[in-house]
Amino acid sequence: MKQIWIAFCLLWVSASAGAQQYPPEWVRYTYGGYMYDIQSGSNDRNLSETDFKNYLLDIARANLAKQIEVRVQDVAELTKAAVDGRSSITYLSTTKFSTDVNLKLVGTKTAYSPIAKIGYAIAYIDRDAARNYYKNELTLIHNKVNNSVAMAESFISAGFKSKAQTELESSLQQVVLADEQLFWLNVFGEAQSGLADWQGRFNTAEQKVKQMLADLRHATVIYLTCAADIFGNSYPTLQNELKGILAADGCSFTDNPANADWVITVTCHAREYSNVNVGKSTSYFSYVDAQITIDKIISSQRIYEDEVSVKGGHTFGYTEAAKAGYKEIKQQIGKIIKNNIEL
Repeated sequence: MKQIWIAFCLLWVSASAGAQQYPPEWVRYTYGGYMYDIQSGSNDRNLSETDFKNYLLDIARANLAKQIEVRVQDVAELTKAAVDGRSSITYLSTTKFSTDVNLKLVGTKTAYSPIAKIGYAIAYIDRDAARNYYKNELTLIHNKVNNSVAMAESFISAGFKSKAQTELESSLQQVVLADEQLFWLNVFGEAQSGLADWQGRFNTAEQKVKQMLADLRHATVIYLTCAADIFGNSYPTLQNELKGILAADGCSFTDNPANADWVITVTCHAREYSNVNVGKSTSYFSYVDAQITIDKIISSQRIYEDEVSVKGGHTFGYTEAAKAGYKEIKQQIGKIIKNNIEL
């Protein structure tokens, strides 16, 4: 048996100096279904068998990585002319064969003849397995996007629109992650029809998410009643200013409380407080007292009910002092409202 093994080893390494030999069962990795690199060499430095095989494997992995990088650059250049600017940037930035891909997709084999001190190493990627890997990654991402959309719809139905917005923004980040997976699927030879199908799925999902986010920007609907007076005279300015503060955060308004997410009632009155003489000048002070209630329509809950008072001062009289108080209290009322509704 020993003689047979010696004869086999001698035959194995008896090729001409220019030809690369390797175990015959590795031939299948040289077909079109694989990307590969094979290394062989003589252990002239008398390394241990393990160290020498690892040495050859390092070279094979590095050369395979170079092949992938060339393929990446070729695909990126082709894609640059075929897709929009954002995708081009995504593709062109993927110019390195990442360690993660190396660990997940690269297979290796080694062989060593202890008598001839010749070793062999191969690093390879099964293109079909690689494509299946990235299809699975895309499926996971697509499912995450769909789950986020479903959760956002539930939040919207329950009146939690800020949570819905957060969920949708998270799903957009997932859509961006799909770009790189699609790119690698292309690198490993997925048919254009398959790539187009995946791209279409994510384009549809992205459009839906963006439309939902656009709808949510003005989706917090408020029915606001604001009664304000200055010593018996109506002061409509407060209502307009409160609407401006809330509209800046994406709120819209309705004249029908049945169509609102929130019903907010603000009632304000001004009252004279005091005056102070300093030399020939007199400073007048007035208080503005506000009662605020906030009701959540979908759950018939009173979320907030309280009072707040602000003192205003002016040298022109109590009326101007009350107006100064209104300028201050509008900010406090706006903050109270925003802190108690889901924007």
